[in-house]
Amino acid sequence: MKSTSFSLLVFLTSLALTTIASAANPDNVKQLINDRACAGCDLSGANLYSYDLDGANLSGANLTEAALQGSDLEYAVLTNARLERSNLALVKFGGADLKGAKLGKANLYGADLSGADLSGADLSNANLEGANLQQAILKGANLQKANLFRAKLTGAIITDVQFDGARMPDGSEYRIGGRRGIPPEQNSSPPLPMR
Repeated sequence: MKSTSFSLLVFLTSLALTTIASAANPDNVKQLINDRACAGCDLSGANLYSYDLDGANLSGANLTEAALQGSDLEYAVLTNARLERSNLALVKFGGADLKGAKLGKANLYGADLSGADLSGADLSNANLEGANLQQAILKGANLQKANLFRAKLTGAIITDVQFDGARMPDGSEYRIGGRRGIPPEQNSSPPLPMR
């Protein structure tokens, strides 16, 4: 009876990992879950809903089109990671290292990026509606055409950020020249009403 139960458990675990992995390399998914480290791994298309990956090392990992909504990636290392078109809604990225990360067209709706380092990150066309970017470091980040509606930016370090065409926290569109919103050369919190 024990071997039947064990066989069933092994089968169900394998089935779950296959479902989780989707297009991702199953060995890489298993490594991430077991070790919280998978630097440079191919996790594209992985379904990792609501996982606790606090402090995980995913530097240089390919997470393109991955589904991580509701996961905990606080203090995770995601330097130069590829997260384009990923679903990162409600993900906790507090204190995470996202320097140079590629987040173009990612869904970061309501994500907590407080204290995260997004220096040089590409967030073009990303949905950051309602995201918490308080105390985040955005030096040299690309936020062109990003949706920042209702995002919280209090205390964020904003230097050399590209906002062309971005929807700002107050709902206005940032335009060069007849600008409305945060000027790229400003190095402090934006003077916009935060909700």
